[in-house]
Amino acid sequence: MKLDLKNEAVKLRRKGFSFKEISEKLGISKSTASLWLRDVKLSKNAKERIIKLGVDGRNNSKKSVENRIAKEDKMISEGAAKTISNCVLLRNDLKLICALLYWCEGGKTEKAQLTFINSDPKLIKYFIDTFRKAFAVDEKRFRVLLHVHEYHIIEKQIKFWSKITKISESQFTKPYNKPNTGKRIKEDYQGCISVRYYGREIRQEMMFLIKEISK
Repeated sequence: MKLDLKNEAVKLRRKGFSFKEISEKLGISKSTASLWLRDVKLSKNAKERIIKLGVDGRNNSKKSVENRIAKEDKMISEGAAKTISNCVLLRNDLKLICALLYWCEGGKTEKAQLTFINSDPKLIKYFIDTFRKAFAVDEKRFRVLLHVHEYHIIEKQIKFWSKITKISESQFTKPYNKPNTGKRIKEDYQGCISVRYYGREIRQEMMFLIKEISK
């Protein structure tokens, strides 16, 4: 019976069956199949079939991992969306959010103004919107300085950032033009923006909030 199994295993191997396929088909261990068939010479077609099995196996494994990750990410995303939708933020909560963001991206040396600098439009919009909700701001106290490259069209960038911040174009100061070699042009890069708010009391409150958080 063992000889019959071994002969059948040889036939299957010569047809290009893998050790795993043979072990499953004949009910023997994979190590036994490997031991019996290690000296079997394979034809070109058999080799191609075995190579294809390996490629298909890796592709299927990769696809399986990708599908699992996609399912996990979907669950995490839905959970995050639920967390945000169920979150009711009071004014003091918004002040804390502003303070944390300013701690990361804000200027700390100015005495009578707040300066928030970033190139991410979504972050700029979120900070300014939250800042307006958290503090009693005077819209006339906003000023904006753009840092752009030579390849930017200044008027276009001012309109873009004015729409993002909802700050009038008339409150944009003369942009700072950063030299660029032209070798690296980022198509989606809108420049860096420095939003300034002139108000000592709000500035002091922001800095004291950061001080308390840091404790």
